[in-house]
Amino acid sequence: MTVLTERRGPVHVITLDRPSRRNAVDGPTARRLAEAVRDFEEGDAKVAVLTGAGGAFCAGNDLKAMAAGDFPAPTPDGPPPMAVTRTRPSKPVIAAIEGYCFGGGFELALWCDLRVASETAEFGLLNFEHGLPSLDGATVRLPRLIGPARALEAVLTARRITAREAADWGLLTTLTPPGEALQTAQTMADRIASLPAPALQAARASLLTQETLPEPKALRNEMTLALAALPSPT
Repeated sequence: MTVLTERRGPVHVITLDRPSRRNAVDGPTARRLAEAVRDFEEGDAKVAVLTGAGGAFCAGNDLKAMAAGDFPAPTPDGPPPMAVTRTRPSKPVIAAIEGYCFGGGFELALWCDLRVASETAEFGLLNFEHGLPSLDGATVRLPRLIGPARALEAVLTARRITAREAADWGLLTTLTPPGEALQTAQTMADRIASLPAPALQAARASLLTQETLPEPKALRNEMTLALAALPSPT
């Protein structure tokens, strides 16, 4: 199996497991990842942690697999290469990042709610070095997280970005010593899972939908979501 899942209390841990390819994702791995996320959505785990085996998060799409036609041809309505990045999970997902986080792997990390990375992590849209456009949300999610100026610089230079620089940009939630990203993400996930879910889910939904709304509509949306999450009077 190239995607492993493990239940740790209320936390669903999903691990990309192709260490010989720095966890680069081929077609079957993308489908297994989608299945793992669907299982998390349909199960009773409250938070998911997404990580990679062997000291890397994900080096991106497997270029050999792409050249061999391993992925379906992309279309505006079809699944993107990573298969999950056009969906929005109903529950929080935390990326635990060590080592390489490039190309589609970077886009996968951007898809997550929070990003915990060790000092060894490196980020970048290296797909542009190979003339490959971003199909998994980088040009949408990255500027929303760090602003258009820095996002443009990351896209147009396609350079490697250190974990410290990513943290300074506000891209990372937490920076950890080497080897501690997963444990730190687990601790964070346990804390999130310990909080009453309805109010937390309402706040998360408001945060994720407010950016495209005018302020009055965003405030009304917050109120609507919050009222639905209030405990019933006893």
